[in-house]
Amino acid sequence: MLLNLILASFAALAVGAAPGWFWATLLRAPVDLAERAALSVAFSMALVPAVALVPTRLFGLGVTLPVAAGSALAVFVAGLAAHLRFGAAKGVEGPLLPSPAVPLSTPALVPLMAALGLALGVMVGALPADAVLPAITGGMVPTRSMVLVIALLVLATGVLHLIFSRRSAGTVEPASLLPAVPPTVRRLLLPAILLLVLARGYVGPVLHDWPFMRGVDHYSHAVMANRMMEVGRIEPYLIYPPGFHTMTASISRLTGLDPLEIFPVLGPALLLLPALALYTLGTRLWGWGYGVAAAFFTVLLGGTYYYFNDAMYPNLVTSQFLLVMALASLVMVYRAPSARNGLSLAILGSGVVLYHPVASMYLAVLLALAGLFFVPPLLVRSRRAGLALTLSLALLGALSVAYAWHTYDLGSEFSQLLGGSGGATGEAVGMAVNTQAAYPEGFLIGTMVSQPVAWLGLLGVFLLVVRARDSFGMPAALAHLTVFLWAVLLFAGSRLTVTGFPQRFGRDLGVPLALLAALGLIAVLKSLGPGRRPVAIFAASAVVLLSLSLAGTGAAQSLRWSVRPSIQMTVTPAIAEAGRWLEEHNEGGNIMVSPHVNQVPSRMMLAMGDYSALQSFEYAQILRPRDLPPTGPEPLMDVLRTVTNPAGERATSTFEKYDVRYVVLYKNMPDRPTADYWRRFEARPDLYPTVFENRDVLIVQTT
Repeated sequence: MLLNLILASFAALAVGAAPGWFWATLLRAPVDLAERAALSVAFSMALVPAVALVPTRLFGLGVTLPVAAGSALAVFVAGLAAHLRFGAAKGVEGPLLPSPAVPLSTPALVPLMAALGLALGVMVGALPADAVLPAITGGMVPTRSMVLVIALLVLATGVLHLIFSRRSAGTVEPASLLPAVPPTVRRLLLPAILLLVLARGYVGPVLHDWPFMRGVDHYSHAVMANRMMEVGRIEPYLIYPPGFHTMTASISRLTGLDPLEIFPVLGPALLLLPALALYTLGTRLWGWGYGVAAAFFTVLLGGTYYYFNDAMYPNLVTSQFLLVMALASLVMVYRAPSARNGLSLAILGSGVVLYHPVASMYLAVLLALAGLFFVPPLLVRSRRAGLALTLSLALLGALSVAYAWHTYDLGSEFSQLLGGSGGATGEAVGMAVNTQAAYPEGFLIGTMVSQPVAWLGLLGVFLLVVRARDSFGMPAALAHLTVFLWAVLLFAGSRLTVTGFPQRFGRDLGVPLALLAALGLIAVLKSLGPGRRPVAIFAASAVVLLSLSLAGTGAAQSLRWSVRPSIQMTVTPAIAEAGRWLEEHNEGGNIMVSPHVNQVPSRMMLAMGDYSALQSFEYAQILRPRDLPPTGPEPLMDVLRTVTNPAGERATSTFEKYDVRYVVLYKNMPDRPTADYWRRFEARPDLYPTVFENRDVLIVQTT
């Protein structure tokens, strides 16, 4: 595993970080090495798969070694050449609105003290709470009534702060209210947080998982990466954008490692991306301290760890990294409209479309609102800024359509709008609407977001409102409105089943709230500033202590749960042995896998055996079409009929129809019950001779 980690890390740097190194300084002027690293990764992830898809689409190639190496080299050389020709971007001094958090007024501290005290009591089990299993960041979440009480107390804090705030319009709170951070601490604090993030990701897999990996979705991602290497396209396995799997295929080609060998060693490192993205956005908006605080709060986010623990890597990469980096570029367009900032927004924003459809939906709604409400006033007050935003949004839209055209068969969808026959994408979207329940309030706040982030983030919303009263110019107003709309969009989407993905909205809600929680935390710390009355100092001290205790307890609980064995471990050594046998004997054709409680068991064998069909589902899931592959229900019903009656005439015709060479039957699984389909095949050795068997799996050959 150590050798795999070294090989995969160097390959990941070669295709996922180095190609964007000069693009980072060409299109933006990073404030420090951390922002440059974040930008380099973002531009690499946006550009390398886009370039790699050109030969795969034009010539019908897979992602071969020349394609993988050539794409990364082309992006690197193009960035270097442009950098030498046009030079580095000019820097913008300081953040958009330096140190915007203002000390909380004394009346506002009282309800906040009560709110944080109740939240801490729930977290440590001193107050009534609901136990949630499986837990992501801790085992106790607030009851629905407790959520309401704490939310009302934070609301009272915000209202009282609005009323009693005596700041004059247009003033910015001096940074001297906080003690100066020593240079040594300033240099080490962000690296220490990033090490904490890495520990959260790696300790659990190293102790319990290796050589396997927690999560269930990585089997699907392995199948899709293998298809990108073999044929350069994902369909008909799933309707899915190819960005993440093109990057995985490139790493696989450079190292010789299979995707299932790459994910265990590189998957935990993806947790760094949200921290770097929020650091970049927070620093650009308000300054270094806010960026560091926002990066720290990613350690508390249950939604972020959920994506990792479930191996939902494209979600993590897109909605919690590329989208955030695109919003940071949007902020720069507001502040310093230029061709470089506009191109940065177009590249990073369109890159979102290459990786995940739900994050693309977030971005589309946000940018549509920006175009509708922000462009007209910008054109009136600053023609240059309005034109820059308009042109960058137009370029972003054009690139997004180009990227999405093949994946979602947009030609068929446009044809349907004009009265023709539609494609599979529209049907898939229609099938998702109103089919997923929203998370209960306590689980959303206590687990997916985590209480420290939720309550300090809600406080941060009110602080934005306070600053909205003051005149800081159009760029600051638009940037704050964008952050506000981002948070509101995700919260609304997490409560409405009509979005089709309320749980994904809920998992991503913690990202904007982590940014706003940084604003809330620093406002709390500033409340200990000089020149305050003893009562105010006492109240502020209590609130600071409760805030730090809440954040510290949340971080400790998050780390404690991350180092435990994961329940999302579907494979066993015996199952892996069967997978190796399938790969060694893969001479073409397809396999059939017995269905067991959703599609994961079949996709696991497909991934390990290097196949992409047939998938298998239980009957109840076939009736619920949300998760079906684009091939439709008929192949799934054929599998179900065959394993139910393997001696029937239909079984033989099914094997011939799909060129099935082996039938894989689970006898035992570690995380779900198994049906005894295997006994029906074992009872007919004349029809199905056994070619492999161990305690967990039986593999028979079709005749």
